[in-house]
Amino acid sequence: MKQAWVLAPFIWLSCARNVPQDSATGPDGRIKGALPITLDNGEGIAKGIVTYPGGDRVDWRSIELPTGKRGTLDLKLSWRTPRPGLRVAFDVFDQWSTPIAVEKASLRGKGRNRETRIDHAMGTYFVRVFAPRRGDAGAYKLVASFQEDPPIITTKVDVPDPPRLAAVPLPKEECLQWDAHNTECNHACPDDAPPHWRGCTDTCRTPDANDPACVHSMKCVAADTRVDDCMRNQTSWWKACDFANPDPTNPRCNAPAPPVAAKIILVEEQGDDVIVTISAGSANHIGGDWKVTVLSGSTDTPLVGGTAKVLRVGKQQTTARLHLKRDQIDRNQNVRLSPP
Repeated sequence: MKQAWVLAPFIWLSCARNVPQDSATGPDGRIKGALPITLDNGEGIAKGIVTYPGGDRVDWRSIELPTGKRGTLDLKLSWRTPRPGLRVAFDVFDQWSTPIAVEKASLRGKGRNRETRIDHAMGTYFVRVFAPRRGDAGAYKLVASFQEDPPIITTKVDVPDPPRLAAVPLPKEECLQWDAHNTECNHACPDDAPPHWRGCTDTCRTPDANDPACVHSMKCVAADTRVDDCMRNQTSWWKACDFANPDPTNPRCNAPAPPVAAKIILVEEQGDDVIVTISAGSANHIGGDWKVTVLSGSTDTPLVGGTAKVLRVGKQQTTARLHLKRDQIDRNQNVRLSPP
C-alpha cells in the first residue's frame, strides 16, 4: 500500500466504479498481512490510502504492545477525501479476533476524525482501516498511543482470520448525465439527452403548445385554449363574450351568461295566475329557456313560489306566467332572469 499523502491518486479515486472491493489490494488487505505500527516511546503512526472504487478497500495494521505490559491504548484516525461527503472508518480486534471497537458502536469523533480507547490493553491488536461505502475513498493517518499500567504476563496465540467485510449492495446510480446504459435514465430526461429519448416523452424541453407534454406546464404567451395557464387566466387573454354574437374561439363564451336584473312593468291576471311583462329581452341576451325569479322587495332573496319559465322573448321585453296573486306582484316587482 502506498504511504504518500498526495493529491494525484484522488483524481482517479473520485469517480466510483463498479469493481470488486479487493481487486487492487495488497497483502495488507488480510489480517495475516497486517503491517505493524512500531511504538516509539509509547506512540506510533501509520499512513495510507483506502479506496472502494479503486479496489483497495481495506488496510490491516497490527500493534504489538510491550511484552508482559498492560495499559491504555488510544487510537485516533484522521483522513482526507477527494470530495466532501466521503468517509474512512476503522475497527479493532484483539489477538483472538474478538471485536474490541467497531464502527457505529464505540468509536467517537466528528467530521473527519474517529478515536477509541482500550483500557487494560495487552498483547497484540489488529486495526482494520476501510472505506465503508461504495464510492468512499481517502488518505488516512492512524495514531496509536500506549500508556503502561503495572505489567502482567500474557500468552501469545495464533490469530485466526475474522469474517470478511460484507460486499455493499450496488446503489442506484442517479441519472445526472444521459447514459443509455444507465437504467435510471429510462425514465429521466437530463439536459444532454437526445431529442427523442424515451425518458423525455413526458418532459417539456422547449415550450411549444403543439407538444402535449408542454401544455400543462408552459407559461401562456398568447391566447391559446390548449395551454392550461391561458385557460386559468381567461380574463387576461380573451375579451368579455358578446353573447349576442358569441365567438366560438373565445372560451369566455362557453361560460353561462350572467343573470340579468329587471323589473315587472305590466301585470295581467288569468284565473289563478298572472302574466307579467319584464323590462328585458333578447337585446339583453335572454333566451326562451331562461328562468324568472321574483325577488322579495328590494332584496336578493327569492320570493316563495315566485319562479317560472319564460313564455315569450321580445327584443326589449319578456313575458312569464307566475302562480302568484296580483297583490304579491304589486309589492315585489324586482326579478332576476337566469340562464339554464
